[in-house]
Amino acid sequence: MFQAVFQTLALAGTLALQPAAPAPSSPEPDDARAFMDSLADADSRIDSMTGAIQFVVIKALESDLQKRNGQLYLRTLRDEQTGDEHRDYAVRFNLLQLDDRQSDIREHYIFDGRYFVERLPDEKQFNKRELVPAGEELDPMELMREAPFWVSLGRNTDRVFDSYDIDLLEHSDGLADNEDYPELEYLIETVVDTQQIKLSPKPDSDVADDWEWVRIWFDRESMLPKLYVKADWTGDLQIVQLFSVKTNVELDPLLFDTTTPPPESGWRTQISAWRGDAEPTTHTETIEYQVVEPEE
Repeated sequence: MFQAVFQTLALAGTLALQPAAPAPSSPEPDDARAFMDSLADADSRIDSMTGAIQFVVIKALESDLQKRNGQLYLRTLRDEQTGDEHRDYAVRFNLLQLDDRQSDIREHYIFDGRYFVERLPDEKQFNKRELVPAGEELDPMELMREAPFWVSLGRNTDRVFDSYDIDLLEHSDGLADNEDYPELEYLIETVVDTQQIKLSPKPDSDVADDWEWVRIWFDRESMLPKLYVKADWTGDLQIVQLFSVKTNVELDPLLFDTTTPPPESGWRTQISAWRGDAEPTTHTETIEYQVVEPEE
C-alpha cells in the first residue's frame, strides 16, 4: 500500500509562487499547456516544502476507510556548477483512523530517487527497496500509482502530456452531485478559489492500466497545492489534503536519511536490492540500533 505514499508528494511538488489567471469554462489544450508551464516555472524555485497532510484511502469493495495524518517534506538539491537537480520526498504519519477507531502511530516513508524506505520506529522495522541501479534515479512520475505523496508534474511537462489527457476544470467539478463518489461532496468547501486539473491516462500509454483519473486543486493566488483525489478502476479512492504549506524553509537532513541501520543495532531490516527485470533479492536480519530522530 505504501509505495503509494510518495506518489502524492510528487504531484504536490508542482508548486508555483505566482498567481495564475482564471481558466475559461471550456479551456482549449493550449490553456492546459500554459497552466502546466506555469507550474514548471514555479517548481524550479522550490528548494523545500513542508505542510500538514491527511491521507485517506477508501476501499470500495470492502467499504473500508483508512485515514492517516502527519507531515509532508520535500527538498531540492541543486548543483550550482552543472545545474543538475535532485529531489527527495518524505512523509511522517502520527495518527491512524480505521473506520471509527483512532490510534497514535509512527510511520515514516522516504524516497530519494533510488531507494524507497519504510521506517516503523515502534516496531523497530526498517524496509528498504532499491528501485533503480546505482548511478540512476527513478522519475517520481513512476510512483504515481503506488505512492502517498505528491509527484512533481511540473518537472517533466512533456512527459505528462505524452501520457495523460489534461483538463482544466471548475473547482466543484467531480465533487458536487457525483453519483459515483457522493462521499467527495464535503471537500467542496475546502477548495474555494482553486484551479482544478484532471489527468486521465491515455488509452495507448504505458500508464493506461494504473488508475482511471487523478484530480489536483491549486490555490489560485498562491498556486500551492491543496487537494489531490485519485480514482482506481476498482472504485477505490485516495484523497490527500495539504494544510499550512510552507516553501523554502530549512529542513532537518535526517528527515530524508535512507541509511540502513548498522549490524550492531536492534532493528529488523528487510532490504530488496535491484536486480533488473528479475525479482529483487531480499534478506532480513535482526540488528541493534539506537535511532536518533530528527526534530519535528
